[in-house]
Amino acid sequence: ALVSTQSTGEMKDIKAAENVLRYVNRMNVFGSQLNVSHSKHREVVIYGPPGVLDDGSEAVQVFIRSRFLRYATPQKAAKNRQVEATKVLHFFALPLEYDEDFLLKLLEDKGCPTPTSISMHKSEVCSAGLLEFENADEATDTVAIANHLQGNHKGIRYILKLAFTGKKSMPTGDKPNSHNGASATSGGDGGSKDD
Repeated sequence: ALVSTQSTGEMKDIKAAENVLRYVNRMNVFGSQLNVSHSKHREVVIYGPPGVLDDGSEAVQVFIRSRFLRYATPQKAAKNRQVEATKVLHFFALPLEYDEDFLLKLLEDKGCPTPTSISMHKSEVCSAGLLEFENADEATDTVAIANHLQGNHKGIRYILKLAFTGKKSMPTGDKPNSHNGASATSGGDGGSKDD
């Protein structure tokens, strides 16, 4: 039996499993290091009813049909790139009406670390930009808490999407201004091409 700090995951293929080992192994999340290794089993097998975890979530999750799966098809996979965790995150898919204050409050309400700076821009379809944190661990915790966070604000639905940019720091062309404990700028390069 697995203890509460262990889990088993099955990836689509060997390449995907190798990518988990490369990008996720030894990552720090909520103050603990993730240790990922190959299993002796070829697939996840569930014996009996899976039950629920202490936090009330399902003990078994299947993501193969998730609309958030960004590598389900070659076309979707081509729009993404895999990068190491850094202290800079790309956020996207927020409605145009939302601003830096909304994003900062949303992250604060969910218990995320406070970003040190924000660079937000508006495209034709959404608000997007970059968040910079003190370190990669704070950025990782924020992704773990808030990626794909769904909600409704003033009648407008949103899904916050986050991705590591691979950047070591915010672009130097931006001149941050003080903004609720974080710096905020307009513009930026949009970071990752994740979707």
